[in-house]
Amino acid sequence: MNLCFSTLGCPDWDISQVAEKAMEYGFHGVELRIHGDRHVDPALSQEERKHIREMFASKGVEIPILSGYTHFAGDDPVKLQANADMLVKNARLAADLGAKYLRTFLGMEAFTTLGAEYMRNACNKAAELGITVLIEIHGAPKNGADAMALLNKVQSKGLAILWDVHHSIAGGETLEETWKIAGEYVRHVHLKDADAADKPCLTGQGVFPVAEAVGLLSDNGYDGFISFEWEKTWIRDIEEPEVALPGYVDYIKGLTTTAPTTYK
Repeated sequence: MNLCFSTLGCPDWDISQVAEKAMEYGFHGVELRIHGDRHVDPALSQEERKHIREMFASKGVEIPILSGYTHFAGDDPVKLQANADMLVKNARLAADLGAKYLRTFLGMEAFTTLGAEYMRNACNKAAELGITVLIEIHGAPKNGADAMALLNKVQSKGLAILWDVHHSIAGGETLEETWKIAGEYVRHVHLKDADAADKPCLTGQGVFPVAEAVGLLSDNGYDGFISFEWEKTWIRDIEEPEVALPGYVDYIKGLTTTAPTTYK
């Protein structure tokens, strides 16, 4: 188990700042968003991809996952094919950057048999590139039970789960329930704290069971990344990444009775 952060939390940093700050703050990895300006994008040349991979490696920082924005809900074959094609492009980018995983969303429309077919084909092609696609527990699917139903419908060995702990609790499951239902397929975790009004707050200062989540993952032998999802991109009045990111590392390291010993 290792710590990383999503570039959702540092919208004003360029890619070199991201790598430098990750090393400075003691993160082992960074979750890079596929979202154009100041983030990675399939339009990057092979030379640019090589440069980014080598830059992170020189800092001792991994790129475990890319966060893409493809959607597979609905029943429109034109839209589904466009998203399937984009997922494969994103998977090639992930492979070139040395990542193992690629995040996707389901989308907010109904998940159809046709959507499952397009998703299956895209995930199988990603698997051929060495990339496992992760469906995030966020909106739809809203919890571990929904995520497992989706995996069972798609039926691809190239598909697993990104557990957003905040959203599974909002989706009506306890930490223990989500892990029991879906833990076998969890490959990456999103974690953040929030206050009683559900606004992001510095780790350890809110009401969210961060310590309990880390303890559960540790006790169950989870050996992937716990990614800090600081929503600075969407909520500009929360603390700057220079405060929130090192604070997250310090808090997790302070969980001496539950946190794994592999943290940097």
